[in-house]
Amino acid sequence: MNINRIFAFAAAMLVGVSVLAQEGPVKPVRVGVSVTVGSNAYAGISALPGTLASYESAALPTNWMDKAPAFGIEGSLILADHWKLDLGGAFNFGYNPGYPGVEGTGTQMGDIPTYEPVILQQSVSYQVYLAGSYYFRIPMVPAVRPSVGLRLGATYANNQQRKDVEEWMGTSVGENYTLGASVIAGFDYYFSRNFFAGVGVDLFRYVYGVTAQRPQEGLGVLGADSHNFGFLGAPKIKIGFMF
Repeated sequence: MNINRIFAFAAAMLVGVSVLAQEGPVKPVRVGVSVTVGSNAYAGISALPGTLASYESAALPTNWMDKAPAFGIEGSLILADHWKLDLGGAFNFGYNPGYPGVEGTGTQMGDIPTYEPVILQQSVSYQVYLAGSYYFRIPMVPAVRPSVGLRLGATYANNQQRKDVEEWMGTSVGENYTLGASVIAGFDYYFSRNFFAGVGVDLFRYVYGVTAQRPQEGLGVLGADSHNFGFLGAPKIKIGFMF
């Protein structure tokens, strides 16, 4: 098969898929769900040890290039065939129970060693975003649906630790949250009326982040914040179904 036949076959497939994607009447409201993979806005923090004589803090990074990609689930709502709302998020809770230590017999060779207490630890984190876009149609290629819009997002993480020793001054708490807004653009390609794949990027994004630590009960908050600006980044790929 020569190159001309390959191009002709590919063109015929695209035309056929485009026609298939347009079969049936347009519904005023359509609901969809998709699996996404791309830049990660995960939230996470670890409380500081509660036994130090001095502490320092720094805001956790909010640059998407510093974070590994992650999978997610996204729900979509298409109104009047042109307005698209996307909602996504995740939640996680973890609890590690603490246990008392076991005193040893000494520190010399042959003595029974001391087992330190196991730190009690509790963590909660979540993220959520809401995006609104205008969904375009291209008459020449109806299977391709470009979009442009705005996305708002937030993340929060809390970690608490306590060790059953006299030197540990109560519960140590660490918190982190971010608030962000992005101008987004992308397109979805419909292989059929109900099955599509898409890609999107942030044309511009701004993220404000706050990190706060309270290593000992009764102390004031040790905090730091950050501002992050990005252009033409944070790509995301999705595969989903419409109903």
